[in-house]
Amino acid sequence: MNRVEVESVAKALMINELGQALILTIGEYKGHPEKSYKPDLPGGLVDPGESERDAVIREVYEETGVTLTAGNVMLRYAETKFYKDENKSVSKFLYIARMDVTPNVILSWEHAAYEWISIDRILDEKKLRPFYDKALRYCLKNRIL
Repeated sequence: MNRVEVESVAKALMINELGQALILTIGEYKGHPEKSYKPDLPGGLVDPGESERDAVIREVYEETGVTLTAGNVMLRYAETKFYKDENKSVSKFLYIARMDVTPNVILSWEHAAYEWISIDRILDEKKLRPFYDKALRYCLKNRIL
């Protein structure tokens, strides 16, 4: 029997003092061309031995130059899915980070652009990947943003 690959991804919905969220635009993504130039949230893969919260804090800093702390990052949605074709189990985590002021964003090489937009516009216009769209809708419906 083949060993199942296990992966975790942690992303943050960063919300500024105006109630707007930070949306990134992925640059050219050679490994997954279908993701190129699509909207994304800051965050990424959890390294071995790293907690999901530490990973999202690290990834947000690497991708945006914004420093988050454990005190302003709260887990709000998680889901694990098994991908039979890849023999992989992927856990995805959505954290919410509330900001007192709109921080200065310094994009990494991974992203082509960013914008702060209302959460309603994200749902109507930005077409996030299915998990993050579902997570955001769940958070809004249950008033946990």
